[in-house]
Amino acid sequence: MVVEAVSFAVAPGQAAALIGRSGAGKSSLLAAAAAAIPLHGGEILVAGRSVRREAAGVRRSVGYVPSRLPSWPGLRADEFLRLFAAGAGLSRTHAADAVLRALAMAGLERHGDALLDTLPAGQGKRLLVARALLHDPDVLLFDDPFAGLDPVERRDLERLIGDAHLMGRTVLAAVDDAGVPSCFTHLLVLAEGRLVVSGPHEPAAFGASRGWRCTVVCHGAADAAVRVVGTLVEEARAIDGDTVAIVLDPARGDLADVVAAVVRAGLRVAAAGFDPPWPAQLV
Repeated sequence: MVVEAVSFAVAPGQAAALIGRSGAGKSSLLAAAAAAIPLHGGEILVAGRSVRREAAGVRRSVGYVPSRLPSWPGLRADEFLRLFAAGAGLSRTHAADAVLRALAMAGLERHGDALLDTLPAGQGKRLLVARALLHDPDVLLFDDPFAGLDPVERRDLERLIGDAHLMGRTVLAAVDDAGVPSCFTHLLVLAEGRLVVSGPHEPAAFGASRGWRCTVVCHGAADAAVRVVGTLVEEARAIDGDTVAIVLDPARGDLADVVAAVVRAGLRVAAAGFDPPWPAQLV
């Protein structure tokens, strides 16, 4: 059993990030939703279609981005795109235009003859994203979408995901990076194949009975900051002369309240934030 007792819905206009430790079942769940692997129990509906009974229709409804390019020696980038354009049911004319747009998105306008096995990781990921968008699907499924991307490529993909859900598409992604970007509207936390908790992509939605670990940086004034925030948090200690580690109970206030108290005490705050990022603390 890889995934068990998991039930959730992602609506049009939402972008949900699946997070969890390696082996939690994120990639398997996405592949099953894309009808890329068989479903042995339960049911998945994608755009109203059953993965069990209408797998071909599901594949036409989704744009699926696996974690890495398939290993197909000798296959060119333009051939790869044409193959999937045909599988998506695009006419020859529409397929040709879609392939040209996809090559441009991947930065391969003049290199459609590049072999898949020779592409750098970032370019390969862009090609997979471009392939997923060939047929203008209503549902986008991304497995580890930011792996191998440089900062510019990552920002471009974050913008694409944000634009997709703003345009009414449904986005579901398995994210291994603890810093889940703001383009996602919801979080789903998996552990050992089960859905542990879910909610909007904001710390307040996951704060019940939880202590958030945070740091506040006050250059040369860590001990003074500890004295200021001691009554506001569950725990406060100076890591060094500049940095205070705190455990924050959301029921007593948020990080902004802590920072405000330090500033009112006349101390200068150089930085403050969750440490590690709060989605990682959920995992």
